[in-house]
Amino acid sequence: MHKPNTEQFDKLFKEDAVWGEQEVIKFRWVLIAVILVFIGYIYYSGETDRALTSLLLATVYIFYNAVLNILLRKYGSATWIRFLSSTIDITILSIHIFNYSFLFKPIAVTTAASVFLYPVLILLSVLRYDRRLVIFSVVYCVLCFNIIYSIRYPYIEPELFDKVASANWAGQIYKSAYFLVMGYFLYSIPKMINRLNAKHLATMNLKRSSELSLALEKQKNELAVLQLRKEKRLNKKLADQKSLIEQQKEELQQANMTKDKLFSIIGHDLKSPFAAQTSIIELILTDYNQYSKEEVKDILKTIQHSAHQGLDLLGNLLDWSKQHNNLIKHQLTPVRLSTMVYDAQALLSHNIAHKRITLINEVDTMATVCADSNMIKTILRNILSNAIKYTNNDGTIEITSDTEGAFDLLRIKDSGIGMTEDQINRLFNIENNVSTPGTNNEPGTGLGLLLCKELAEKNNAEIRIESKVGEGSTFTIAFPRLNHEKVSQEK
Repeated sequence: MHKPNTEQFDKLFKEDAVWGEQEVIKFRWVLIAVILVFIGYIYYSGETDRALTSLLLATVYIFYNAVLNILLRKYGSATWIRFLSSTIDITILSIHIFNYSFLFKPIAVTTAASVFLYPVLILLSVLRYDRRLVIFSVVYCVLCFNIIYSIRYPYIEPELFDKVASANWAGQIYKSAYFLVMGYFLYSIPKMINRLNAKHLATMNLKRSSELSLALEKQKNELAVLQLRKEKRLNKKLADQKSLIEQQKEELQQANMTKDKLFSIIGHDLKSPFAAQTSIIELILTDYNQYSKEEVKDILKTIQHSAHQGLDLLGNLLDWSKQHNNLIKHQLTPVRLSTMVYDAQALLSHNIAHKRITLINEVDTMATVCADSNMIKTILRNILSNAIKYTNNDGTIEITSDTEGAFDLLRIKDSGIGMTEDQINRLFNIENNVSTPGTNNEPGTGLGLLLCKELAEKNNAEIRIESKVGEGSTFTIAFPRLNHEKVSQEK
């Protein structure tokens, strides 16, 4: 249990003592009013001298009570004020009792009324919250009580001792003992009050300490929760940063691989067509006259074929660079697939004729998808070019359209050399992508299909591949189904 705060206890004690002294002052005003009533009774009874004496005492009492109220406000409940006020109270009231004793026959000092007044004076000392004052008041009341009895004893009628119990000295001693016993009991009341105050103060301190502990615990919990939230936010931020760093790392690795791939293509594959053309042209220029027109024509066709390959490769390189630098702006609009196929077929007609490939176009003339026309042209050009490259001379390429669930399909099927499962898995991986020469040793970079995949994703489409070695390959472009009614309204 917590010890009570001494300063706080003394403050409460002083406040209670001042309150007790103020209550005593109120009681004096009541007592003065009663005395004035008795003075009036005495005066009208013909005892003018006794009435004047009582009035003088009442005046002193009134003056003293007023002065004491001023002292109390100035000094509070000081010890000397408590003892002085108790002494004056008992002295003046004892004089009043002595004065009134002359008005009654038999003598009033032997009556219960005078005996009752002293316990009241002792009780008043309890209100001052001072045990020493209780002892002093009891002793002084017994002293004044016996002094008055001693002074009035010679005037008590002898027959009164036989008629009134306790009128003699034995009774007086009994009454004095009664006052002392009552004083001993009242002596414990301030002590009890002090103990109650101490316990109350200790209880308040304990309650305050418990409330403070609870408040501290609550604050501690709140701080822990805030710290936990802060750590969670920090961990999330770190996780996001780590994820971003990993993503940037992957993008950087991809960019490095792309850069290496581009440099490899520029340094080798793009150089080859121009080197071949330069060599052939130099050969012709060295001894032009020895070649016939037919031989020159064949040589020019070879140069033309090489130039087309270089041009296609250069176009893919430019498209790839634009794609990775976000320079290609795409706009999704309704596109007729048959128109796109015809354009790609016309662009690659020389390659098709050179290998005598039969191209079967069975694309529905009404088949329409929502895509960027330029990107679709690039996709079709690369896939069809691949089909031509890996199809043997006199082979077949079939282009058809179809629907499947929520997709519109465009299939390009060739009768070429086909691919293994491992080759299919490496088609769209720039790190492991290795190009295979065509059936007529046409060079390839593998860049075209990578570009197709990225452009298809830009158009919310996907590229599916089916292939068997020696049986050819089928490339399917799956476009999300277009609402044809909406297309008709837009047209």
